[in-house]
Amino acid sequence: MLTRNAILPDAQQIHALINGYSQSGTLLPRSLPELYENVRDFIVVEDEGKIIGCGALHLYGPHLTEVRSIAVFPQYKGKGAGRLLIDALMIEAERQHVSCVCLFTRIPDFFGHFGFRTATRQELPDKIYKDCINCPKLHACDEVAMVRGELPKYETVDLNHLNPNEFVRIRA
Repeated sequence: MLTRNAILPDAQQIHALINGYSQSGTLLPRSLPELYENVRDFIVVEDEGKIIGCGALHLYGPHLTEVRSIAVFPQYKGKGAGRLLIDALMIEAERQHVSCVCLFTRIPDFFGHFGFRTATRQELPDKIYKDCINCPKLHACDEVAMVRGELPKYETVDLNHLNPNEFVRIRA
């Protein structure tokens, strides 16, 4: 198995992989046009020339990036593909000089093995205002927020009175 940066021709295979997990609600669905636009964010794991896993790194700025769309075909789980993806994404985060990496997951124990720790959603307003604000589960989220690195310093975010027009980030 090896990792590499995804390229445009990979988008259809990435879409099929993510689609398998989005139908069960494990991952957010991604449209094929969205994947074409963001394919440069993705790293894939290949085994004998076949894509068996993918993951993306979404940059918010030097203060924060998010690991998203981590998926491995079920028959390859437990064989190290997930570890390869996380390691490759962390190397890319370091290359980009990002001080904090976040993710939202339903399997926190897996990510805990890679140095991620639990955080609150309120500590990650970049993510909330970009993605969560449009999610039907905004006030009933069933995912665990996790971070690795130094959390950015922000004003407190009140999720009950969320107003995207009032977003102000304060760096300490």
